[in-house]
Amino acid sequence: MASTAEAMAIPVCRFIGVTGQRSASTARIIGRNPFEISGFRRRSELCSILTGDSCGISLNMSWTMLWQRACAWGFFLPSQAGPASDRERGESVKKTIQALILWMAIGSIAVARAKSDLEDPAATLADLVDRASEVKIETYSGEEHRQAAKSYRKLLEEVQAPDLAELEGDDAIDRDLLEAHLRKQLFELENLLLYQLSPVRYLVLSKTDSLFVRPCAQPDKVVAEARDELEKLPEILENARKNLTRPARTWTENAIYTCYYAEMMLEKMLPEVCIDDPELAEQLRAAGDVALAAVRDYATWLENDLLSRSDRSPAWDPEEVEFYQFAIEQLFDYGLEEMLRVAEEDEAKTLAEMEELAKRIHPSGDLVTVWNLMKEEAPPWSEVYPMAERYVALADEWLRGPGAHLVDIPREFDYGVQLTSPMGRRVLSFGGATYGPTLGGRISGYYVLTPLEKKLNEEEQLSRLKSYNPYWTHVISYHEWLGHNVQRAIAEAHASRPMRDLFWSSYLSQAWSFYLEKLLEDEGYYEDMLPHLEALKTRMARLQMRMWRIQRILTKLQMAKGEMTFDEAVEAYVEKIGMEPGNALIEVQRDSQSPSPPGREIIGERVILEMRAEYQRRMGEHYQIKAFHEALLRYGELPLPVVRQLMFGDY
Repeated sequence: MASTAEAMAIPVCRFIGVTGQRSASTARIIGRNPFEISGFRRRSELCSILTGDSCGISLNMSWTMLWQRACAWGFFLPSQAGPASDRERGESVKKTIQALILWMAIGSIAVARAKSDLEDPAATLADLVDRASEVKIETYSGEEHRQAAKSYRKLLEEVQAPDLAELEGDDAIDRDLLEAHLRKQLFELENLLLYQLSPVRYLVLSKTDSLFVRPCAQPDKVVAEARDELEKLPEILENARKNLTRPARTWTENAIYTCYYAEMMLEKMLPEVCIDDPELAEQLRAAGDVALAAVRDYATWLENDLLSRSDRSPAWDPEEVEFYQFAIEQLFDYGLEEMLRVAEEDEAKTLAEMEELAKRIHPSGDLVTVWNLMKEEAPPWSEVYPMAERYVALADEWLRGPGAHLVDIPREFDYGVQLTSPMGRRVLSFGGATYGPTLGGRISGYYVLTPLEKKLNEEEQLSRLKSYNPYWTHVISYHEWLGHNVQRAIAEAHASRPMRDLFWSSYLSQAWSFYLEKLLEDEGYYEDMLPHLEALKTRMARLQMRMWRIQRILTKLQMAKGEMTFDEAVEAYVEKIGMEPGNALIEVQRDSQSPSPPGREIIGERVILEMRAEYQRRMGEHYQIKAFHEALLRYGELPLPVVRQLMFGDY
């Protein structure tokens, strides 16, 4: 007959090891390591204290395994080997009692610790961040979008719980970022219904596209991800047909054009991609063939079906634009009307500067004449790439010499010039920036040049080439590689919190890159490195880049107010910037596809300059502009007001 202690323990063993039935709260405790929860670092020490030996406890046992081990020891079960002597029976009872004391001690501490974790607001927040990052939309089905919205809604309710309001410091900032992130996801899923309006978003080919940023550099893991992406694409495009309703015509036209690049990549470029594993290469190409057929079917459907019913306005409501400006970017002083006011003032000032500069560049003093002469200096396409490399090297040389006081280029950063990868060639009509792979602990990023495709006729190619004139190319080159890519390199060099990896602001990277354009001019880069007339023309190009960002605000917001049409916005880019018509169309088309605020550069630069002035005032004699730039960039893609909070500890 079993002892009382044994009889008490038998149900516990059966509960854990036989029935496996347990409540959700029990499972959360049992599934964890009880010694971790209780705080004991050496299980054998505790076991020795209570039982006189190490009990054979493994360092990697879970709670369930420990209970099962206790049962296996025979502490809790009567012997089946026959009658036992009184001495054996006594030893068994003694061990049973000792074991029960052991498990009760560990269990009580473990439960207390687990309960404490559940009640700790910081731990609750970390759990919410993890759960938010796990919400995925894999096949882009309508049901997936609805389920994602449901998950985000539940998370938003939990993050607004009263106990999380007690968080302070970094945790409080992360809580607010999580709430903003969840609001944005819900706004796009439930209010804007972007998945019903944007046909280009279904061409999910980013992993495949990354294989062409830096040929032969990607590891097999990324190639396998590209294969999986291609295998999933037919289902995604089938769901697009079910989801898309009545987008703007220009958005559908953009998707049709993007299909051209997707087909080119899958048919002509993918078979030649550099892959080490022959079996993986074969799998990738087979998946590419299936994806190619799906893309062609999708392009046909876009042209024959969706295009005819694409009658939505490409303009967004003012409230939709302001949602992003306020709820995400936290720029409460810059609503729609204030952004328009700032842009209109800047437009008048910049135009006056350009007109004055034109008098120093050409005897006619005519601004349009100067623009056209600058564009005529564009080299043939074969010379564009070496020209771009020369400008990257020139800025690099200056930043390591006279400009070394401005910013440190991270040592673990590879950069230069590459051709734009296929899926970026529609939106980056005359170049941009792209992130490359990280190899051997070294990240990479490039100023990319978009080639003149055969799809363009001769007139279109000549027009596109004018945007690669030396002066635009020079300014854009350091905006891209020194702006976007160095910003990313510095952010990745510093440890980040999971919430700050999850959050994405559209402002900081664009604001920083635009801020650099004038900063280098102000700090003497043009005068130090360029002949006089070339320096003047490069300054003109820099002012054209500024007017471009001013028109981005004016056109998008005037369209939102019903004061400008899409075609009038395109014409504004041509007349006020000197941009070629084809490129102007692509710029307005790209900016119109979401209600994200258009003040990233102009407003963002203003905020950065305000932060710099505050930093200089606070630092006094210890002020260094390079230190300010490092502080600005180290936090990643966060709203500028949040960066300010972190920089000054103002929270």
